Amino acid sequence: MVLPSFEFLLSSAAAGAALALLSMGVTLTYMTTRVSNFAHATMAITGAVTTLILLDRIFAGFRDSPLYYGLFIVAPIVAALVVGALAVIMYLVAIRPLIRKGTSLIGLMIATLAFDIILNNLLTVVLQLTPAQTVGRLLEANVKGYLVAIYVPLVGYIYPHRLLLPLIALLVAVGLHLFLTRTPFGISMRASIENPQLAKIIGIDIERIYVVSWFLSGATAGMAGSLLAFEMPGISPAAAYLYIVSIFAGSIVGGINSIYGALAGGFLVGSMEAIVPVMLSDLYQLLTGSYVDILRYQRMFSFLLLILVLLVAPEGLAGIKWRGIRRG
Repeated sequence: MVLPSFEFLLSSAAAGAALALLSMGVTLTYMTTRVSNFAHATMAITGAVTTLILLDRIFAGFRDSPLYYGLFIVAPIVAALVVGALAVIMYLVAIRPLIRKGTSLIGLMIATLAFDIILNNLLTVVLQLTPAQTVGRLLEANVKGYLVAIYVPLVGYIYPHRLLLPLIALLVAVGLHLFLTRTPFGISMRASIENPQLAKIIGIDIERIYVVSWFLSGATAGMAGSLLAFEMPGISPAAAYLYIVSIFAGSIVGGINSIYGALAGGFLVGSMEAIVPVMLSDLYQLLTGSYVDILRYQRMFSFLLLILVLLVAPEGLAGIKWRGIRRG
């Protein structure tokens, strides 16, 4: 029973992909504006709440229709647009004025934490006060109860969102790579990241770069949160305070200044949090005959990984000279 099943590995890959998307978003805003956005996890929960409302108001009525499958496509897109716009509002209303006043990085970090608390409470109020039509009281509603499984021969039942999360994470990473390396705007963004002062001198609109980077960061958070709604046993804004720890762990493990490092670090941390506790619980039960739920301590393993990586590579996985290792 210690060996994982295909369904469990797919679920773990989905968790890793979701965290990879969230870590990439945090890294993107840090690279451009040097702001550590502590509201990023709550933005992901906003995407999950958006999915819940779409389900309650539109898609639950098509439960026995093929149109229900549209939820897996429509919800991430709508959530990405909603949360992307929310991230831009956060930057324009709170972050940019503080940057112009010369607020320190610690002050900006505290500002994002304040925004996080406000947004988290607003989401709780929305879920409490929104009259539910189909799924019951929204604060206690559960998108997971509306999962649609597809049977695959020789494999068994597979849930579509678990396939979509790794695919979307890969597509977003490739898309960001092409955007940053093949488009004039992306090249301008890279120049702004490497040397903002020089970029201003040669005529690059830095503010436009910052707005786009915050929108992209929020959009990835909304997309990840939307698909995570199909994994959560219930949608609770308070869950954001647990996710933010793992998000920053993934970003730091990968390398806080690298999009590709964040992709690798987020996937590694998310997968480790899903796989290691369950396998240790099964192993303990196999050896002793009694069961201990180690899953509640899953973030302990991600921080152990964080410490080990930083001891070997203080700049994260992206700071390791991989070519030198291969030659050695």
